[in-house]
Formats: sequence, structure tokens, C-alpha cells
Amino acid sequence: MNQSSRPRKSLLIQTGRIGLLLMATLLLAGVLGARDVLSFYSVAASPEAPTSLTAPVPAPDAFSQRQAPRSLERVPLAAIPDKSNPAKLETRLQQLASAANSGSIVQAVRAVSVTLKHGRVQVVLDTDARRTEEVGQRIADLGGVVETRHGTMLQAVLPPQQLEPLAAIDGVAFVRPPHQPQTQAVVSEGTQGMGLEGWHNTGFKGRGAKIAIVDLGFDSYQTLMGKELPPEVVARSFRADEDISGEGNPHGTAAAEVVYDVAPEATLYLVNFSTEVELANAIDWLVEQKVHVISSSVGWPGTAYGDGRGSVNGLVQKAEAAGIVWVQAAGNYGETHWSGRFSDSDGNGFHNFSGSDEGNTVTLRRSRPNEERVFRVEVFLTWDDWDTLEQDYDLFLFKGENVVAQSTAFQNGTFPPLEHIVFTTASPGDYWISVQRFRANRRVNLDLVTTINYELEYNVPAESLVIPADSPYALTVGAVEPGTLNLRPYSSQGPTKDGRPKPDLVAGDQVSTATYGPGAFPGTSAAVPYVAGAAGLIKSAQPSMPPHLVRLMLLGRAQGPGVAQRNNQLGAGSVFMGDLPGTLMLPMVMKQAPLANLP
Repeated sequence: MNQSSRPRKSLLIQTGRIGLLLMATLLLAGVLGARDVLSFYSVAASPEAPTSLTAPVPAPDAFSQRQAPRSLERVPLAAIPDKSNPAKLETRLQQLASAANSGSIVQAVRAVSVTLKHGRVQVVLDTDARRTEEVGQRIADLGGVVETRHGTMLQAVLPPQQLEPLAAIDGVAFVRPPHQPQTQAVVSEGTQGMGLEGWHNTGFKGRGAKIAIVDLGFDSYQTLMGKELPPEVVARSFRADEDISGEGNPHGTAAAEVVYDVAPEATLYLVNFSTEVELANAIDWLVEQKVHVISSSVGWPGTAYGDGRGSVNGLVQKAEAAGIVWVQAAGNYGETHWSGRFSDSDGNGFHNFSGSDEGNTVTLRRSRPNEERVFRVEVFLTWDDWDTLEQDYDLFLFKGENVVAQSTAFQNGTFPPLEHIVFTTASPGDYWISVQRFRANRRVNLDLVTTINYELEYNVPAESLVIPADSPYALTVGAVEPGTLNLRPYSSQGPTKDGRPKPDLVAGDQVSTATYGPGAFPGTSAAVPYVAGAAGLIKSAQPSMPPHLVRLMLLGRAQGPGVAQRNNQLGAGSVFMGDLPGTLMLPMVMKQAPLANLP
């Protein structure tokens, strides 16, 4: 539609009275400093009352179409709440703690999209290594329970009223909600064109290989055993509640079906988790089990900067050191990602995405008129300050002139350069994202991603990889139309932040499984298990082949640009196995590993 017919974004400088206010603000900025001016004009925000429900992600064919830039957005300074008193609680936990102490806990839970179980909130603490045990005891004193731990990270549940006392404990660096992994689904047609015949017809179908599918849930996998899955599998949950279904999530079941199509005689490990602490414990166990391949169709947006570092990337490196090939989804953020250097051409402390436009708009639309639908919007902002943790930027979500959600953590040497908004609403329409420089002495490189499948007004497909697809030790997989090299527009692209080409390979998606039905398993989630199964075939034929050589063999056989010409959309090309190479013929594993004899 033309510019005049689009909804206008508020411009507070349209009237003379507001213009005078702006002039006064700029004068004060020279005397008091930008933050003091914002505090001077700060008033309480008027957020909408979101519900606690979540909505299904739209199918790829329902993605919104790219539009020309909409009308300009300017941040209403009076709507920005004050940020004072540095705290060790993440923003949503600060709001929850304040509400709990004032008796308005129900409204707060809905507003900040934090789930309480039996009246307690789940958190992750980063602790001083010398005081981790002491902190664990103090949690118990506050009426909490440590669910699990890994290194200096503790995962615990406790009453919301105890969040502030928890953060005040010596030895606690900061407290936040657990990072929530995101499935990369947006079966099984993808095997066609993979060149599996030469392997399967000569009897090489994965015998002896151990392939682990690490995912959020394996709902109803038992009903498919002996049909779409092997007659026997190894299943273990690392969730605190040990629920292998992941509260009824079938995502991992569908991924396991695809692996079984490619390597039908491999031993499958079905392993689920719900937080990064639980994943770390799962990887430790899989190393002990001496698995050969990990298939990971989940990602962790916003948990690192994208240069191969970070705690989840450390788990990939640990797996590599143990001889495990980690196959990782590239992510589905090709249309919902933006990156760029902070720019404040008008000097009011807010980033200008284009010209004087301070908002990056996403339009939430119903699929059909009068549809009752609830939207769950997550926005992640990170920037390149993972070493000093001193450049402080904040994140806001607006509708019209009102702040409906915010993330304003203090980056003062402890909290990572991450801001994360979770917002739930039943109200469609235009929402816009704004980034503020709170306290910083340089213009950082920003990285912004949303997890709802509506294209951003300003989007940058490059560098949209989800963590840990940026790991140099991960075999990263993008998604294409089966049997072609037509990249799906939502498939995340490279390079990594430190300039390495990614993804490594691509495979088909929008495939059929018994779990989801015909053509209903889309995204890089669906592409990954094809490559994981292919890696399992190689490890079956040559168990001692190290991970880097498995990756090199798969890249060398890919159909497409090739290793020398690999690019940041297709990598080396589409996974292809072809004839068995003579160098793999001896030694061969020719018998199934009995489940009863597994270590």
C-alpha cells in the first residue's frame, strides 16, 4: 500500500508545544546529562494487559510480505521509565519481585510472561566458583530448591518474594530466568536426492553408530517404535521434572523419524532438556555414552554474540573433543534479524534505524478476519561487549506512544550485553522496537532478532545464525526446497561475527513425518536430522574417523558451490552421500550394537 495509507507512527514534534518541550530537553541535556534528563521527564508506562497464553508460529506460507519503510517513529521521551539502582536481577525478575512484594503478583506474572509452578519461579544463578556451595545452602534457607547445577551455574526454584534477598547473597553474580531454547521448525521427502542408494543397497545403514537427538520433547515417541522409529531406543530426560514428552512437545520425535529414514540401523538416543544447565548435564552424559553424532534442531538466540564463544558453544567444543559430530540448525531468522552499528544522528540517545526513524516495526496480523489469536513476541538485543560488559544499552517495545515491554539490565561489569523482551498480547497491529544508549563510551555493533515469524521493517539476513550455529566445531545446516538449491527465505545466513562462512551444508525441509503430517515439518529443524543421519552412516563405516574429517567428507561430497566456493547462504551445497569411497571400506562395523550391552 502507498505511504499515505499506512498507519502513521506518532511524531511528538508535530506541535509547537511539544517542539518547545524538545528544545528544553536538549538544553537540559547539556547541563544534566542524557540519563538525568530522561529521569526528569520519566513517567509510568501504560502497558497493555497481555494474557498468559501463547500462540502457534505461523506456517511459512503465512509469512508477512516485505513492505517499504513505514512512516517515521520517534521515541516519546516521557514514556521511558526510570532506570536506577543497579540490580543483579534481570529486568523481568525485578518487575516480578517488586509486584510480589506489593501483592500484585498475578498481574505481574501475566505482564512479564514468567511462569510460576506451585507458586515458585525458576531461575538460573551465575555464582562465584568459591561460594557456589554456600549459595546453594542460602537458597534452601530462602525456601527454594536447587534443581540442578553445572559448574558455577545453579538452576533453582523459589518464591518470588525471595528474589531480592537471593540477589543480595554474596557470591551471586546475577540472577535471570533460564535461557529458553527455540526449536528451528518453520518428512520424508528430504532423503530423495541424497545419494543414499549406494550405502543402503550394500548394507550400510548405520549399524554400530550412536546418534543422539537432543531436543525439547519426544511426545508419543513410544507409539512409533517399530514403525517410524527403531523397535528400541535409549530415552532419557534431563528436565527437572524428568518429563520426556517436554509437556507434550513432539518436535524431537519428528526429528528422530528423519534420522531413522537416513540411518535405519543406528542406535538412537532421545534426550530432552529445557534449560542450558540441563543441556550441559545431558552433554556430559552423552560423552560418557560415547555417542558418535548429536543432532540439534534447537537454538539459543541472544545468549552470545555469534563469534563462536559462549557457554553453549563451549558444549559443542566439549563434544568435539570427545569425538562427537555436532550437527546444528542454522536458525530460522533470515527475515526477523537486524544488525548494524549504533547511530544517533539526532543526539537523543536512541538508535536511528534509517534516517530519523527510531523504530523497527513488526506488524502482527491475524491469518483470517475475526480470528481469535494470542501473539507471543520475543525480542533479543546483543552487542559486541562480551569481554568488558560495560557498554550499557536498553531495549523497548512500543505500540503507538506507549511502552508495552522493556528490558533495562545494568551492564556494569557483571551482566552480559543482552536485553530480552517477552511480550504476550491478543492485540494485532504495528509494534516497534527501539534501542537506547544508557551509559556507553563507544558506538557498539548491535544485533537484534525476534522469534515471531513476521518480517521486520528493517531486516538484515546476513549474520542471522542462531547460537551455536556459529561454532567452528558445529556442522551447521540451512534449509532449502527439497531436491533444489532454492534457499528458504527464513533460513539463517552467515557469516559468523568473526567472519567465518556459514552454514556448512543445506538440506530439504517442509517434509512429511508421522508426527506432523504431510509436508508439515519445516525449517532448519527438519534439515538437520538428514545431515545427522548422513554423519551417522560415515561413523558406522569408520567409527574412528574424527569429527573434523567427517565434516570435511560431507562438505566435499555436497552438490552445489563446493568447498572452495562455499557461501553464506548454501555453504558447500546440499548434503549428498553418493558411492562408498574405497578408503572407507575397511574396517567396517557389520553388526548391530545390542541395547543391552550399551555402556
